[in-house]
Amino acid sequence: MPNNQKLTLPKQANFEVFRYQLVVDKVLQLNMYDYKSAEDIRADKNKILQKLITDDTFKFYNSQSEIYSKLLHTNGTLSYFRLGVKRNTKVFKKDFSEDYIENYPNIIVAINNDPNVQKIAIQSNTHAFQDCNTVSHIIQKTIDPKIKKSNLSFFVEPLFDKQEFWNLIKKYPKQVKQVTFNLISPNLANISKNLKLDLKSLYEDTNTLKTKVELNADEESYLDIKENSTFVNSLVDYSADGGGNIQMRVKGIRKALHTAQSPSDFNVDELLLKSENWDELDRLFNDILI
Repeated sequence: MPNNQKLTLPKQANFEVFRYQLVVDKVLQLNMYDYKSAEDIRADKNKILQKLITDDTFKFYNSQSEIYSKLLHTNGTLSYFRLGVKRNTKVFKKDFSEDYIENYPNIIVAINNDPNVQKIAIQSNTHAFQDCNTVSHIIQKTIDPKIKKSNLSFFVEPLFDKQEFWNLIKKYPKQVKQVTFNLISPNLANISKNLKLDLKSLYEDTNTLKTKVELNADEESYLDIKENSTFVNSLVDYSADGGGNIQMRVKGIRKALHTAQSPSDFNVDELLLKSENWDELDRLFNDILI
């Protein structure tokens, strides 16, 4: 290859991975024509969600911006949406004057609604949305009120590298004052099987949908959190797998630190996305969102 010839690599679209959970609210009045018990709803929770998001009238909504969405393709438990937002972009004209034109930058959102998976891949595009967390909030705020009609609550959390938590513990020795685990009541056995806190029994006994475990040091002391702690590791693992989020308060730092700084992500060739080769995309996303 000549020295002045550069190798051009395919442009990649970056996606971040989130987990959603569908938790039954057992004390809401049941629709007796459809379901007789919370167990009946739990057995059908993913069918209820699939019917909702694939309905012709379903659109994502955000009260703070004008957004547009379209269901591109669905196959089994996999569904793909294009989500765009209205932006006014400044342009400079030939006579050196300025004007604004409407612009609709957009992203792809892929949902795997397999009851043993329940993952969402959100494309990163800062021209459209500040970050993928912004989109996850839009998804949650759209779906949650609609699915509540079926006695379900819909929660979305990012998947992240659990080592990020332990890196923060090591980075601030003798400075950690508080660690808070905000945990969603489990409905996925594969991420809660090693959890040392019996959230399932707590949910069954009390109907708690979210549970906060807060560790606090004495005012003049600090938390002594060891990496070999089975109990703490189980909380970290569950959170990192999309079962909740963790925040940490450190002496000398005003703002709380969050551990989802290293989100689980992957890349897809932009040409493949634009080709809408759904057979190939289904294979790709099904292999990743497992």
